[in-house]
Amino acid sequence: MERDNVLGHRYKVLDCLSSLPKHILAFHNKDNVTEFVMHELCGDRCFGLDKAAYFIDNPDFNCLKGVAGFSKDEAFGASCNIWDTPEEFSEHMQKAAFNQKVRGVVKESLRAKGKPDEAIVRELAKNLGFNNPGFFSWDMKHDNHGLFIYQKNDLDGELESLFEGLCYLGFCPIF
Repeated sequence: MERDNVLGHRYKVLDCLSSLPKHILAFHNKDNVTEFVMHELCGDRCFGLDKAAYFIDNPDFNCLKGVAGFSKDEAFGASCNIWDTPEEFSEHMQKAAFNQKVRGVVKESLRAKGKPDEAIVRELAKNLGFNNPGFFSWDMKHDNHGLFIYQKNDLDGELESLFEGLCYLGFCPIF
């Protein structure tokens, strides 16, 4: 039975990840497509995270910017498909306090100052109320650097898949 649960979860994650490219293309004109992708990746339909925040750091422009935040407590209705109700979802995210707190982060590039990712994560996680943060960081196009901070839970077996999913964020425009 345990094996069936694991396979069922993996299928659910694969289904979510494989649907993202068509949604990103269909919603390329929305200035908050990153919030859509974050919500899909972090929600129960995929990785089931409690809290996550996505940042872009560009040393060339000396800017670290919060792009999107997800909090399970503020998730869009479980019975609603965000892709079918984009205006309602966008309005919901404008009111989501954690998302707005993440989006409000704009500061000098910490990478340009030579700070290691661990120090950057500690600083951001403390300000955003993460209790037990984990993170991924990766290089992106245009010399940007992605940083994804999440509240650790029982994801141990899914971390590689989570990182693969985060790469989709690199295809989303940054506003």
